[in-house]
Amino acid sequence: MDRTDPFPRRTATIGLMAPWIGEMLATLPGLVRSYGPGGALDPRTREQIILAVTEVNGCRYCAWIHGSWQEFLGDGAHVDAEQALLAYARACAEAGRPLPADDLLAVLPPESVGAVRATVAQIEVSNLVGNTVDGLLARLTRKRPLAPVAFAREAVTVAAALPLAVPLLATAGVMRTAARLAPPLPTIEMPAAGEANLLTHLLAAAAPTYLSNAVVRLALLGLPRPVAVGIRAGRTASTIRIGRGTVEVENGISRDTILVVEGEVEPLLQLATGTIVRELSGVRIRPN
Repeated sequence: MDRTDPFPRRTATIGLMAPWIGEMLATLPGLVRSYGPGGALDPRTREQIILAVTEVNGCRYCAWIHGSWQEFLGDGAHVDAEQALLAYARACAEAGRPLPADDLLAVLPPESVGAVRATVAQIEVSNLVGNTVDGLLARLTRKRPLAPVAFAREAVTVAAALPLAVPLLATAGVMRTAARLAPPLPTIEMPAAGEANLLTHLLAAAAPTYLSNAVVRLALLGLPRPVAVGIRAGRTASTIRIGRGTVEVENGISRDTILVVEGEVEPLLQLATGTIVRELSGVRIRPN
């Protein structure tokens, strides 16, 4: 960054963009897969990583867009282990270049690490472009030198980004509105302490994650009458009842269930305790 330039944030230049574009190309398959069903990176964790990088780079446009997405998706379940991913993301942003992810590879599958690397690269490019918009505005308002060559480069960057930026801003506005309209998550009603079976406990613990999405809360909590769904895992069964702003979980299959789902406890256990393996809590990111 030019020390004579009063603008405090990094903007899009060939030198700053090149390593991130190279990283995006190297991890592109993982990036595409991470946005599909059953992706290697939970959407909420991805938004946390994006916001961690954006906080370092100071891009107000990305902060607004992805803050809206995070608010729309909800907090869900988190574990302390996610801090290792955020530390890696911040370290890359502070270094201004992709850093080795060997520490993450020691405890996470390669596809998960690839998704993290791709997410960091993706938002770094977005941050640089977003900061370029503010940098261009600063030149137009004479808060920084006009510098015709740099002005032209920044104008081209902004013009190229507009077709993608406008839909993203509009979508973020819709997401933020939906989050404002969605009812808050109610207290989960369940049997008295000591009476609930394991499946009932897991359903109650996982319900906030299932209902953290604003649209899901609007649809399910806004039902005119509660709807009961039975869950059976092995020899254990429970019923979850949602509607009219309430969520209730009880032992066994209730008579008013409209559907019985059979499955395993493990996916619920993973959802209730967080999607990132706990071994990550011991990872230390070392920039080099």
